Amino acid sequence: MRRFLPAVSPALLAILILPLAMPEAVFAQRAPWSVEGQLGGSFFFGNRDQTNFSTRAEIQRADSLFESSTEFRFLYGTQTNDDGITSVSARSWGAASQLDFRPDAPWQPFVSGSIESSFERRIALRYDTGAGLQVSSRDPDNRRNRIDFSVSILAERTYARDGGRADTADDVSLTRWSSSLRIRRGILDNRLAVDTNNSYRPVFDSFGNFRLSSRNSLSYDLTEVVALRFSVRADYDSRARERGADTNYDGRTEVSVVARF
Repeated sequence: MRRFLPAVSPALLAILILPLAMPEAVFAQRAPWSVEGQLGGSFFFGNRDQTNFSTRAEIQRADSLFESSTEFRFLYGTQTNDDGITSVSARSWGAASQLDFRPDAPWQPFVSGSIESSFERRIALRYDTGAGLQVSSRDPDNRRNRIDFSVSILAERTYARDGGRADTADDVSLTRWSSSLRIRRGILDNRLAVDTNNSYRPVFDSFGNFRLSSRNSLSYDLTEVVALRFSVRADYDSRARERGADTNYDGRTEVSVVARF
């Protein structure tokens, strides 16, 4: 079995850990914290029984100098066929972090990093690091109401899972452009929140090799802490089938309970 963790870039680990480990003295004032936890699942029965379980946590911190967000997620799913044989249909995990400089300015430089693994897309390990510029429009009275558009350059490395096609390299390093648009808006006295986040990531010199992702959710606050969320998530990876996946497209809908602190 190949070991992947030693190949992880020290720069990536620094980006993922820095927003959480940065000493308080760096900030002019104590930065406000925001923590969100999400738990969701689904169960389908009939010709083919399917069960999915997912969890997600996000930690944010902001002041006049920096704004950071770090996200952790995990998904696990099984399915049972007509013969009663149960198999894993989905198993993925990931972490992503972004550190924005001058968050109150319209133009904000930032650094980002992410790491992930996906059984269904045949990714043993993928990580990327990058830097770019973000344009933001924010509601000064409510930071949850905002529009962010960003452009960045990412260095990416992917290790395919064993079992991929013979003509596919296990170890692929490349550079991508990345553009992302995220819109968050609260209505009905901010009890109902809409969040849509879409990104496009083509390879620097080959636009036919690209990744698309779409994250859309609708949340309703049941209390000041607990909310109910309906979300639709979709991913497209133009090289997934070459790594042995059934399709290049992956998506799901989910109902979750969310807790905010």
